[in-house]
Amino acid sequence: MVIPSSKRMWLGSSILAGLILASSLPALATTQNQTQAATIHSLMKPMLVITSNVPTGTYTEAVHKQLKWVSSPVILPMGTNTLSKQSVPSQSNPTVVVASTKSTSKPVQVAAAASKQQVSRSNSSDLADHALSLVGVPYVFGGASRSGFDCSGYTQYVFKGSGTYLPRTASEQFNVGSSVKRDQLQSGDLVFFTTYAPGASHVGIYIGGGRFVHASNSGVQVTSLSESYYASRYIGARRAN
Repeated sequence: MVIPSSKRMWLGSSILAGLILASSLPALATTQNQTQAATIHSLMKPMLVITSNVPTGTYTEAVHKQLKWVSSPVILPMGTNTLSKQSVPSQSNPTVVVASTKSTSKPVQVAAAASKQQVSRSNSSDLADHALSLVGVPYVFGGASRSGFDCSGYTQYVFKGSGTYLPRTASEQFNVGSSVKRDQLQSGDLVFFTTYAPGASHVGIYIGGGRFVHASNSGVQVTSLSESYYASRYIGARRAN
């Protein structure tokens, strides 16, 4: 069979194209494989980085460290703006969190203490109460106990119960402490009268309200300073402490 020259040329071109295509297939496959390998490598690289940075210790500790895990929630008080540096959990003790209570409220100003004023002894000691508790005890000349009192024995007994020593007689007690004007009397002051003898011969304890308690001939009782008998015989007052 004789093949025309034109067909021979077409057939030769087709065969040559087939050979060229066949020879290029391994190269294309190699290039495609390299491209896929590079893609896979690029995808695996972050995974390799992640797995290479896994901290030592248990799996739970590793997860806690990566997530900065805090076992207990931090509850900040009202008005808190920031956390102190201590609020960052440490590796050695990741559950300890200390919140800084920086409050936005204005500080409360405390008023300065008022100047100290002289206070009635009835408010600062039990002297007046002690004196009144003995009302009704009978009068005994020279008496200085609950079984019976005279005036100076009574005042000595009451003051002794409050930790203050007084001499035994009314005249001696009139020299104790400091003198007090009548309009400046305070509860617990000693008030003196001249009765059966010149000078301070009778004494009582002022309890406020113009009254005093004393051991009279009728026993321990409360009497007003304005009562005529004692008002006319009043000679002064002393503050023993």
